[in-house]
Amino acid sequence: MCVMLKYLRLVFTAGIRILWDFLFYINRYARHPEKYPLELRYRRIRSLMIYVVDCMHPDFKVEGVEHLRALEKEDKPFLLTSNHQSDMDPILMVYFSERPISFVAKAETERMPFIGKIVRALDGYFLDRNDLRKSLRTIMSLKDSLANGNLSYMIYPEGTRNKNLQQHALLPFKAGAYKAAQLAGVPIIPVAIWGTQRLLSPKVNDRRIPLEITFFEPFPVEKIKTSSTEEISEENVKLVLNQVEKDQKEDQDFYAKHYEKVPLRKGRLR
Repeated sequence: MCVMLKYLRLVFTAGIRILWDFLFYINRYARHPEKYPLELRYRRIRSLMIYVVDCMHPDFKVEGVEHLRALEKEDKPFLLTSNHQSDMDPILMVYFSERPISFVAKAETERMPFIGKIVRALDGYFLDRNDLRKSLRTIMSLKDSLANGNLSYMIYPEGTRNKNLQQHALLPFKAGAYKAAQLAGVPIIPVAIWGTQRLLSPKVNDRRIPLEITFFEPFPVEKIKTSSTEEISEENVKLVLNQVEKDQKEDQDFYAKHYEKVPLRKGRLR
């Protein structure tokens, strides 16, 4: 029942479009991704993601997106690493990624009817955290995909959603999340997000929902190859934690001034 309530906001804001695309496109792509060009699959799915996110009236504050655009222009693969607050996080990343991107998701995600099929439709991977052998195979497959330049990926080093943001700004980052990028020799872009936990709340009735997203300068390949995954993880945590704590304070100021009650101007970015 709680799971159903969590998705009520999504159903009431964009349910018809989601159902249409799910039945006629996403389900088909997830079953037989090899039959459809990746660019076609991504373009169709990204169009839906943009529609879904915009229906929820996010008030974006985005910093550093030029780092993402620079790597997209090079048309070379990279790895995005982000803290994880909500099931909406992957949707939001597709919203901002103009070039195809996919995900490394926990194994339980595969059983989710919507997010799981999107991951499969975009050639994503499912990581079984309870089976070390399977996890290693997944990491090596990810390494091969990155090394071959097939696709860029997003991974969440926390391993799961942070369900208690008031107590912990971040869960511990797992150093193994960086291994595939290190072996493949591709840059890593750390990302900090704040506010996505509200997007699926059925209790939220705001005219605007503040979302803060920061794309940091990529870790260069030379640094990644000469550093341990623990050192990379430690630096990633430091960047993201400092930014999330800053975003929390700005978030409190946003609500203290009652900006959430003011209608959102279309296309507005703070």
